[in-house]
Amino acid sequence: MKSISILFFSLLLGFGYTAQDNPEKDKEAKVILEKLGKKLKGYSTMTIDFKLSIKSSDLNESQTGKAFTKGTKFFYTTEDRDVYSDGESVWTHAKEDNECYIDAIEDLDGGINPSEIMTIWEKNFKYKHFGTKDGITEIRLYPTNPKESKYHTVILKINEAKNSIKKITIKTKDAMTIQFSISKLVSNTSLSDSKFVWNKAKHPGVDEIDNR
Repeated sequence: MKSISILFFSLLLGFGYTAQDNPEKDKEAKVILEKLGKKLKGYSTMTIDFKLSIKSSDLNESQTGKAFTKGTKFFYTTEDRDVYSDGESVWTHAKEDNECYIDAIEDLDGGINPSEIMTIWEKNFKYKHFGTKDGITEIRLYPTNPKESKYHTVILKINEAKNSIKKITIKTKDAMTIQFSISKLVSNTSLSDSKFVWNKAKHPGVDEIDNR
């Protein structure tokens, strides 16, 4: 079975990153999201502590992890695997299997980048403000082309005072719920490019499976 971290980031591929106009955008929600998007796009790097859970009729799992992004480069680690990308290749180290799978990023449905999670509303969604409680604003996203989308609803929990995302919940058409909670985000720290590349010398005994 895929790790839930791989499943989550693979599902997010359909969201995209480039902004475009969509119909039926709630004006109040738009102001909040544009302010948040501007802030996040100003970061040269991000370090994100997260908790990820996925529930469905036959799955109920959760993991904690940490993700690092720098432009199109990313690295994230969870209990069962580490995933590296320099923007062109992706190295997936399955710790329990003692294997590392190497793929061209374009072969993984167009690429996986955790930074895209943070601005998923910017393409192919309409959105609506659902009120504020205890300082946390709820905004719901709906696909602009629901017949062509695998997603039913995306729920954003936003701390307006801090202009930050607290939680993202994704509900799919096949009754799966994916929840991504952000416990900490640190921006604009110095991250070496070597952090985003698999180093075989540091992992003796790990079998490499190159699919490129």
